[in-house]
Amino acid sequence: MAFDDREFRDTLGRFATGVTVVTTGTDPNFVGMTVQSFSSLSLDPPLVLVCVTKSASTLPLLKETGAFTVNVLADNDADLSNFFASSKRPPPPHQFNDAPYTLGATGQPRLNSATTVFDCRLHEVLEGGDHEIIVGRVEAIARQNEASPIIFFGGEYRSLAPSGD
Repeated sequence: MAFDDREFRDTLGRFATGVTVVTTGTDPNFVGMTVQSFSSLSLDPPLVLVCVTKSASTLPLLKETGAFTVNVLADNDADLSNFFASSKRPPPPHQFNDAPYTLGATGQPRLNSATTVFDCRLHEVLEGGDHEIIVGRVEAIARQNEASPIIFFGGEYRSLAPSGD
């Protein structure tokens, strides 16, 4: 291998991504985790995927629940992203004390500040090295507001620049 793990990670970081929080659980024990690796997979059937590290504490609950919501974060949600990325966040049921939400079509939390949400049922779990690829069948979608999404690039949060007409 001509590169080390850090160089590989830094190089991957040169690809701009959106930032999402994946939520799952059962009331009142909802949990969330920040996920950058989110992608559309299929229009028919409607499938999306998220990649979750095998060591994530949220992964077993996501599999057990069989449902999750992908919340696309707005450009003013950096604190929310950091909170759900932290291993120091409180355990359920307190993770959502400062993150207002409503329940979506699959019974999972939709963060009120998210620009867009995808309510999913677990469709398939695939192996992906040190991650598991979670394929979700989209049951419902909603555009909650018109805020710009937060972008992650080069290890930093960024915002979209207005298009130049």
